[in-house]
Amino acid sequence: MCGRGRHRGDAPMKTVLFVDDHEVLARLSCEILESQGFRAVSAYSGPDALEKFRRGKFDIVVTDFRMEGMNGLELAKHIHTSHPGIPVIIVTGYGPIDTGDQANACLQKEEMFPALIEKIRTYLGEGEPAVAGSLKTS
Repeated sequence: MCGRGRHRGDAPMKTVLFVDDHEVLARLSCEILESQGFRAVSAYSGPDALEKFRRGKFDIVVTDFRMEGMNGLELAKHIHTSHPGIPVIIVTGYGPIDTGDQANACLQKEEMFPALIEKIRTYLGEGEPAVAGSLKTS
């Protein structure tokens, strides 16, 4: 879990559940999301994500597509069974995929940032997307 519970202004931070079976990528992605004003929680598999989702309150889910045991679309379907309004963004390193109505967007991993930040802000209704180049990852 990466979340630090900071607040932007007086509003509570929006919380992102970031799911990827590559733990280093998940942790680094959480750090980037936190540097952009989000609370981020990492999960390393579909079942791990479902357990964290049941115990916490999340505003959006970002998940890898290809994972052992349960892929990102299957995870999205489970989440939408109980929370149909939660936006889900799929990230993949395997080319375009048909997400049907289970995901709001699909991004390629190699182009994930800053596009992911912009998509998250758009789906959470946080006004104008970040200006390209404003994301600092160092």
